[in-house]
Amino acid sequence: MNKQELIDEILPLLKLGTHQERSKMRAELESHTLTELQAYLSVVRDPGYQLEADETALAETKAARGREFALLQVFKFSGLANTKENEASLDRLLGPTLSLQTFRSLCENNPDIARKFKWESEPFARVIAQEQEQNQQRTKVRQAFSAAAKAATAQGLNNVSACDANFNRVCGVLGTDFTIAQAVKALTDGTLQGLASSGNAAELRAAYQQKQIDDHNHWLMNADTKTLREITRQEIADQRQNSAQEQADRELQVGLRRQTAMGFPPLPDLWRGEKLDANFIKHCNVETHKRLTKRFGSAALTARLRVN
Repeated sequence: MNKQELIDEILPLLKLGTHQERSKMRAELESHTLTELQAYLSVVRDPGYQLEADETALAETKAARGREFALLQVFKFSGLANTKENEASLDRLLGPTLSLQTFRSLCENNPDIARKFKWESEPFARVIAQEQEQNQQRTKVRQAFSAAAKAATAQGLNNVSACDANFNRVCGVLGTDFTIAQAVKALTDGTLQGLASSGNAAELRAAYQQKQIDDHNHWLMNADTKTLREITRQEIADQRQNSAQEQADRELQVGLRRQTAMGFPPLPDLWRGEKLDANFIKHCNVETHKRLTKRFGSAALTARLRVN
């Protein structure tokens, strides 16, 4: 095997990443004697060497891909012109630490260095605009969450603080774009447990109740005569209904106490294998109803009807 054949055999075993590296290595190998090349071939053929070469090649490939991605990000978002001169300067100044973030930090902390690059647009204008938009969106969502937490607490739906910890938990469920209504639902439907409590729940509830009263009074002050008359009639009807209900409740309690004193047993949950609930009492035949009344008392049946 002559020198060129040996070199052709050796080069693939070295797993060099680029054409430039392979050309440089070929020139280096050509400077060695046939005997030296034969000895070198036996070395690079060794499985241990190949394993190390594979690992080295993988690391180099990852590094190269990382560099290409970093360059893509820099040229796409920073406003830097995509030129060989700029690329060479990036490699020289940042090397393997190159990223959009490290390049931005370099430029912001070293204006003189930034001016030496060639730019296509205002440096990092696109990134800054995106950050401002994200900040505005986060502020909007943060305000929505605070309003939801206060509303849920003030209305007695839950007792939750508008703190950052609760906000982050809601974001974990709803993401970073939600409405006040969606936040209120998440805070009150049991989805989130163990939320931090509000430190001024009593004040919020008192203020909410006072606002309800103020809004109602304001509405009454601006209502026409016809509307006021209808409201008055309805309030009188509601009062009569409440009074009648209260009177019925009192009479029922008196009846129950009287039946207990007379020795009537408690109304059971089952009657001949069937659930003795309001539905059963409403639909049982007359004979059964009479038997139940005689045995347990009418007050017990009335109470069961109201409970169910």
